[in-house]
Amino acid sequence: MKSFIYIFFVILLSAGSIVVVSSCKDKCGSTTCQNGGTCDNSVCVCPTGFTGNSCQTASDAITIGTYKCTQANCVPASSVRDTSWQSVITAIANNGYQVNISNFDDNNISVTANVDTADNVTIVPAVGTYGVSGNGKYNNGIITLEFTTSSAIGGGYKCNMTMVKQ
Repeated sequence: MKSFIYIFFVILLSAGSIVVVSSCKDKCGSTTCQNGGTCDNSVCVCPTGFTGNSCQTASDAITIGTYKCTQANCVPASSVRDTSWQSVITAIANNGYQVNISNFDDNNISVTANVDTADNVTIVPAVGTYGVSGNGKYNNGIITLEFTTSSAIGGGYKCNMTMVKQ
């Protein structure tokens, strides 16, 4: 009977140790890395698509919203391009790092952009008659972009755009 109790106690203690060890596996100091993040020197390193001190926020979530946009320094210069308008940024279903920018460049078109863990914004070049490519940075509710457009019939321009989250 004593050996049965001893064996039961050892099994219970072993099971408890496994639970404690496995629950600490994703700990990073006092933080638990989420969404597949790993710990390196007490800092969570987030996988593509996630940001935050514990990888708790999808990168696209920080940019989602309505923006007031302004554009300047277009080459070739165009008075039409130096206006302001609203664009809306929405997430692409569960992608974690891709967003859709509607009414881009005040032209009623939509572009897809990637948002990485360093808050860089990269417009995914589209294939078709009207192409847009570019990159920029998200910082505290402001996106600054430099982009170029092209057309299958020729022409296009290069602009800087500022998007301020409303």
